[in-house]
Amino acid sequence: MNRSRSNASPRLEPIDFEWDDGTEMPSETERILLDADSVLQAYWDQWNQRPIEQYVACDFRDVWRALSKLTSSQMAIGNTFCEWGCGFGIVTGLASQLGWEAVGIEAEAFLVDRAKQFLTRNHLAGEILHGNFLPRGSERLARSESNHASLFHQVESAYEQHDLELSDYALVFAYPWPGEHLFQQEVFRNYAGDGALLLMFLGPYEIELYRKVG
Repeated sequence: MNRSRSNASPRLEPIDFEWDDGTEMPSETERILLDADSVLQAYWDQWNQRPIEQYVACDFRDVWRALSKLTSSQMAIGNTFCEWGCGFGIVTGLASQLGWEAVGIEAEAFLVDRAKQFLTRNHLAGEILHGNFLPRGSERLARSESNHASLFHQVESAYEQHDLELSDYALVFAYPWPGEHLFQQEVFRNYAGDGALLLMFLGPYEIELYRKVG
């Protein structure tokens, strides 16, 4: 019997995701976020001493609401979480508190140290890796004229350094620079595992969710 074979490539499927359902934030999470606020304020107060042009903080409270909703919905195919460009480790820490096996990847050594301190101080179990969150070779997916911030991290891929693959993670969180979200979606589509979720913070009250469909 002849059988047809599908040559369809993997795609990203947008998910209609009502992430702000009024869930009350636990007091311990509020405490962690107050500490995060103080960390960021201290950094901005001394920014000229350690300027990092590519660091911009997302709205951590909105991201917590989205992560909390995802956790309770059980939409993910597993319990592994990866944050692309984790900065001070705040989202990685929030994911860990919600029960995810959380890893944050950061290219700036200064931020890696501060992220580890943040997790330790708040008794959070997430892991911070120093390296590039882009898998080796994924830069080929960017258009030749692209000027994406993530293409200029002069460090090795974190996955290879730690014997990992992007496909190890059931959920990836990203806060791309303006104009970079399509490139990061392409990286995820090509390298993530089938069924994995991509959660993207794109601006105030703008959070999108995608699933890779093989």
